[in-house]
Amino acid sequence: MEGATKTMRNINTASGSVNTENMGITLMHEHVFNLYPYYKEKENTEYVKKQIEKLMAYNVGTIVDLTPYAKIGSYKNFINQCDINIVCAMGFFLDKYVPASYKNASVSDLVEKLSKKVEIGIGENKYKPGIIKIAASSSKLSDRQMRFFEAAVILQKKYKIPIATHSPFGGLEHLKTLLQMGAIPEHIYLSHLENEIDSKNFDFKIDEIKDVINNHANIVITNFGANDRGSRYKSSIRLIEYLKKSEFLSQTLISADSNWRWKGNALKLRDSQFNGAEKTYSYVFDFIIPALKKVRFTDHDINQMLISNPKRIFDF
Repeated sequence: MEGATKTMRNINTASGSVNTENMGITLMHEHVFNLYPYYKEKENTEYVKKQIEKLMAYNVGTIVDLTPYAKIGSYKNFINQCDINIVCAMGFFLDKYVPASYKNASVSDLVEKLSKKVEIGIGENKYKPGIIKIAASSSKLSDRQMRFFEAAVILQKKYKIPIATHSPFGGLEHLKTLLQMGAIPEHIYLSHLENEIDSKNFDFKIDEIKDVINNHANIVITNFGANDRGSRYKSSIRLIEYLKKSEFLSQTLISADSNWRWKGNALKLRDSQFNGAEKTYSYVFDFIIPALKKVRFTDHDINQMLISNPKRIFDF
């Protein structure tokens, strides 16, 4: 595939510049600094530290935090103590989360605002982002989303930073829009294409995923069922076996997409009863990988999705 052999390069992380050769096992779709509400700073920090400590047993090297509006400045001490690289995101999420200063900004203004984040850094601690996040929930993009997409493409090419999308619906159209704007597909990955896959729409969703891959982009699977009696598990197994059989694993990633909210003093994980499993960062290692090994996935297959593919996506 074009773009598969690129020069090794350094990428921005919260703790400084890191060579892609040293990324190691990488979770490409997680949330570290989304910790709402922000007044729970102490509790959030303690929770994240515990979850990251669990990852150390699996030799994880890098987490990509796809939270574009994260308030990360207050986590300086946590970052400095962290033994895992954290790649911070810039960019745009769904409309209800968009900051007021972005809503009506022109493409050139958006590029200028985000360029400062790359060149100067975010907040008083000057953390520099290493990835661009964009999001839409349907195939029809609003004028605002079109501006966000165009700005993302300009920034991808200007700074050689990958684009990650939130695309539960309309993913193929999102990719086509990006490509029409001049984006580099080898350094794009689409999230959540598998969200609604089941036995009834399996062939339709497979066709969409196949078109994305044939356009040289990548996908990340995050909604993999953990219970082998559940329909989501069966659909996910069928999907990933198809990807392997079709030799598409070179463009496939796996991650947990762990995130949470607070209700009063209680922390609530998204999908906390996700087929009987908590979707923390270690979900990939506790549930997804054992499930893959049951259907004869090899260590090489798994390392491709967790090590080789992330490195290639960051290697421009």
